Amino acid sequence: MRAEQEWAGWFTSHITSAPFQLQHMRDLAETTVAAQDTSAVIVSGSNEKTRLPYRVDPADDADLLYATLILFGREVAEKIGGASPRPLRERMWRGRDEPQGLPLCTPHEAFALATEIVRWLTACTHQIAHDSTLNSAPDDLIDVIRQMRGRYPRAEPKFQTYRPRPCTTCGERTVLPEWGRDGLTGARCDSCGQTWEARAP
Repeated sequence: MRAEQEWAGWFTSHITSAPFQLQHMRDLAETTVAAQDTSAVIVSGSNEKTRLPYRVDPADDADLLYATLILFGREVAEKIGGASPRPLRERMWRGRDEPQGLPLCTPHEAFALATEIVRWLTACTHQIAHDSTLNSAPDDLIDVIRQMRGRYPRAEPKFQTYRPRPCTTCGERTVLPEWGRDGLTGARCDSCGQTWEARAP
């Protein structure tokens, strides 16, 4: 039991960083000054080198991370059955046979898409931990997340220690914080779904 809890902690701590990492990488890709500094590349269908209006490396790597997240999520959905989040089914850039990356979206939308998948995967952690048919897929996903964090380091949001609070609606001690790009955005009860917005300082 303890080994499963340790694995679950390790797994969720990595996947919960994926939405922040994707947003950071898309921000880097779309920063105008950085895009202007990018060396010229050959555009397909041409022999000429030209500057692109975005940075190619973080954009391509964001697509790789998102596609890996989608493929892993689809594999989990296939194994456990039931409903899966919408981004696993339709919010992606499709290749001929499988997802290739993010759909056309802003960095904030990339964060929201990945967050929806990650919340669902977090809820499925117990099943993922006990499904031996996934083989090395969880480790492969974590490896990609780690590679991207190493390649595109970012400032981590400041999280505070938080013990689950009792819900004023259902009484369960399952009220947990909700985090956004700039920190705490509110709270949500995992039992009944009641939500609260963070108060302005």
